[in-house]
Amino acid sequence: MPRYTPEQVRRRQIVAGAIVLVLLLAIGGCTVSLVRGIGGGGGAASPLTESGAFRADDAAMTVSATPRDAPGLENLPDGVELESGEVMGIDVSSYQQEIDWEQVAADGFGFAYIKATEGAGFTDTHFRRNWDGAQAAGVVPGAYHYFTLCSPGADQAEDFLAAAPPDDSALPPALDLEFDGACEERPEAERAQAEIDAFTAVVEEAWGRRLVIYSSSQWREHYGLPVTDSRPDWLFSERGRPAQDDWSVWQLRFDGTVSGIEGGVDIDVARIEMLREHAEIPRGEGALTHAPEDA
Repeated sequence: MPRYTPEQVRRRQIVAGAIVLVLLLAIGGCTVSLVRGIGGGGGAASPLTESGAFRADDAAMTVSATPRDAPGLENLPDGVELESGEVMGIDVSSYQQEIDWEQVAADGFGFAYIKATEGAGFTDTHFRRNWDGAQAAGVVPGAYHYFTLCSPGADQAEDFLAAAPPDDSALPPALDLEFDGACEERPEAERAQAEIDAFTAVVEEAWGRRLVIYSSSQWREHYGLPVTDSRPDWLFSERGRPAQDDWSVWQLRFDGTVSGIEGGVDIDVARIEMLREHAEIPRGEGALTHAPEDA
């Protein structure tokens, strides 16, 4: 065994200590990255896109045309055909369980609205895998939030943005207004609208686009729908296109048949140019609340 002078020993100790420090820093950095990558329950979800400050570019919002021989066209009402600028799509949640998005795309569906969040504190368990699967298959995704009257609108907006941060490749975010679900509260119309306004202000400021608004007939009968002023409409009509001329998204059935999905599926048609036009927020104009009734 070799012998060393005290000075040589001291130098070797310094070098060894430096090497150990470098190794600890490297291992620590890798460990932090790994924990961030696998930690799903303790904190906000990682962004769907990695980018700098978001700036909405409506020209980036494109959906492929539906092929004329697409199997998905069989879901249209009898005697109805797609018109120029209309494309087929679906809306889904964890209710559909596992989805084969390649088969969905092969059926001719070009877009999908995917449930992201509900109320405050709930993120759909299949949202991220549905979003990633749709994008990988060439199906343009959009995120929707199921609004409830049991939690503040600002809190719901915060949770929605944590799950679905701005993404220029996506459709504008959508707001679903219905009474189905766990929340049974029915506050007065002024309070309900104030919470909706709080949600829309935060989300539209972040996304740089107006929200698409879907509502049930029960909601409209109870509260009316002032929130749709100047925003894209998502309307349900079973027998044909909505009577309202300026619709952006048309939901035509709840029990559609789509390859790659077991059970019934919500089927939609979108007019992309109308959607782009109504979702655009002109430069210099902030997020909108509903127009005052006496305006």
